[in-house]
Amino acid sequence: MNQKAIRHIEATPDGINIMTRNEDGIYLHNKLVGYSTMIRQLDSGQFDSQLSEGLRVLAEIYQGNANGWFRQSDEQAMTCWRWIVATLFINEQLALHGTIETLKQDGTTEQTAVYRGDIGWISIYPATERFALANNIEGLAFEKFGADAHRKAVMIYQSMTETDADGGNLRLSAWGRNSMALLHDGFIEMLNTEGMPAAPVAH
Repeated sequence: MNQKAIRHIEATPDGINIMTRNEDGIYLHNKLVGYSTMIRQLDSGQFDSQLSEGLRVLAEIYQGNANGWFRQSDEQAMTCWRWIVATLFINEQLALHGTIETLKQDGTTEQTAVYRGDIGWISIYPATERFALANNIEGLAFEKFGADAHRKAVMIYQSMTETDADGGNLRLSAWGRNSMALLHDGFIEMLNTEGMPAAPVAH
């Protein structure tokens, strides 16, 4: 009989230690991943099917930073905050609207999160959310602030979030939620008036 595997994620001086154990508390294996490598894995989509685990990883990255074991560059901080905003938006839409069955290019189907706005709906994915944020938020920051763009983008992303009433969990701020709605409504309006673009466009 297979037992459920439980993962414990912990910041250490040498990186993020991911320990897997069974329900009896017996450790099955450990994996130590450096902080910079872990940020690259988040950005490349390794945790897109396990967003809650990715958020736990991010919490430990910031714990390592607070302990002085790792010092993020401004670019790494921007990558992490982009991941956070995209994930908070996906999780919020999942809570509001659940999932829909979406047809994939290979003919199979998958369950995806969905955004529903005033003028329609659209399937949303973590990777395309991050792309849209990078294209819009970071693109504007680089255009306006040049060499200081990474730090300014972090400040924008942080302003798109807030802690909940208990002060323990992050959520989208009202401004962040409205900004994401404007971004997605604009894409839906473009689809309604012009149809699907010839080249891939993130939403």
